[in-house]
Amino acid sequence: MKKKLLFIGITMNCAGTERSFLSLVNNIDKEKYDIDLLLAKREGKFLDLLPKEVNVIEMPECGEMFTLTGKNAPGAIFKCFVKKNPLLIFKVLPYALKMAVIRKKRSLIAMRLWCSFLKYMPEFDASEYDSVISYWGDKTMFYMVDRVKAKNKITWLHFDYSYPERDDELYGKYFSACDKVVTVSHTLCESLAEKFPDISDKCTVIENIVDPKLIRDLALRGDEFPDGHFSGTRILSVGRMTHQKGFDKIAPVLAGLRSEGYNVRWYIVGDGEERDSLINSAMAAGVPDIFLFLGSTDNPYSYMRDCDLFVLPSRYEGKPITVEEAKILYKPIIVTNYLSAEEQLDDGKLGMICGMEPEDIYRAVKTLLDDNERKDAYSRALADKKLGNTEEIQKFYKILE
Repeated sequence: MKKKLLFIGITMNCAGTERSFLSLVNNIDKEKYDIDLLLAKREGKFLDLLPKEVNVIEMPECGEMFTLTGKNAPGAIFKCFVKKNPLLIFKVLPYALKMAVIRKKRSLIAMRLWCSFLKYMPEFDASEYDSVISYWGDKTMFYMVDRVKAKNKITWLHFDYSYPERDDELYGKYFSACDKVVTVSHTLCESLAEKFPDISDKCTVIENIVDPKLIRDLALRGDEFPDGHFSGTRILSVGRMTHQKGFDKIAPVLAGLRSEGYNVRWYIVGDGEERDSLINSAMAAGVPDIFLFLGSTDNPYSYMRDCDLFVLPSRYEGKPITVEEAKILYKPIIVTNYLSAEEQLDDGKLGMICGMEPEDIYRAVKTLLDDNERKDAYSRALADKKLGNTEEIQKFYKILE
């Protein structure tokens, strides 16, 4: 008899968690598992890439609460809660005052406020499912624990819990209420267990599944760089344009490279709330002609195939799937020293790990631009290594037993 699984997500936009989910769900044995996906909003370019066996359900109410930004939060809170119960404005005011006064703790207070609204969200009866998985972390975990009736609750962490600062008391309570806590790297698992020793027996590692054959096939089908005439060095970054990804460091790096006479162009595949500020930073640094935005796509792999250098300048990460994909295509890689960087690049044998500051990234990029032999050595090391990990699906089956 088939087991029934319910995954809880937010959207199917082009981002790392969504790509990770696609890889996982494509590898699940559909003869043994029925899969439903509950989304806050039924939207995103990756919706069309879901296997036909996945049944997508949209939350009937309050989906806006999972896609809050500083701009849309007041409107979403009003629509979902205050409009129906005007007295709830008195619940919001104390939090709003705290956020105005204690600006350094703003994100922590905002998450407390978000969780305080859970009791007003409709319950979801998942008692028919064998397991419920909050795959998008954070808010999907809070929602699953408080509003979903289920036998077995599993949460997934794609991020480094230690950065940015989080509310240990709040998260600890919710982690304890889950039957399993999955992290995507051993480093993250150890860090989380050290922070919350009471849940160490619940922590397990399932790496983001990467299928080399699929990625290499897709790399042959996607778009090419629009400036085919360019004969210099192409540097590529892939990801959402957010503070986390550190793309704001690129313009000063490019300005330094240009002043040194390097013929380079740096491309970003992705979109996000920082797009306008990145364009402004490129203008201010005098590099708008060599800092180029390719937009969001469901297939970045052809750009990865044709780039000369892949760089991820993130401030913090879990274990980013884009780096695993660049490894599959044997690209010379530079990453900043986020928590799992050494684990991901085998202590620097498979790529270069540098500091977080723009000058650190500048030195690393300059080093590889000047040293073709070192770039080739990284590519050869990747070609010699067994890459891909579709066998990770067996670990997933094990936690469902």
